[in-house]
Amino acid sequence: MSTIDLVARYGLWPMAEAQFDEVLAIERMSYTNPWVEDAFRHEVEQNKFSRPRVAVTVEEPHAVVGYCVSWLVFEEVHIQNLAVHPRHRRFGLARYLVERVLEEGLDAGARSAQLEARESYAIALKLYTSLGFHVASERKGYYSRPRENAALLHRELG
Repeated sequence: MSTIDLVARYGLWPMAEAQFDEVLAIERMSYTNPWVEDAFRHEVEQNKFSRPRVAVTVEEPHAVVGYCVSWLVFEEVHIQNLAVHPRHRRFGLARYLVERVLEEGLDAGARSAQLEARESYAIALKLYTSLGFHVASERKGYYSRPRENAALLHRELG
């Protein structure tokens, strides 16, 4: 799906408390060790660096189908969490979310971006490398359930 089609099909908005149930449902479908509501609440209500975004469809107004939680810390974007509802995968929505987050960061003065991803998560690693990220290092035992190393990915912006 082209970027124009994605813009026509999905809206991106700041995450709100009213969307937590939908976000949590997607989170549980996507991860073996999902974030809990308090984690999302902290990002929305307390973390001054956080920029949580949700994707909604125009076909189902206000229905959350994906999200990306990122931090803008000084001159760096740090992608914390990204997921797309299984019915909306393989259309380019995850790519679109990351691209918009990076653009927002660049517009706000960020010079680089980073994230961690499970080393076994080939689909995510392929997405991130296609977006210009490269594996900068490894974090041994970063994930606890199941125990797994993380690839630390980095990208310069601009």
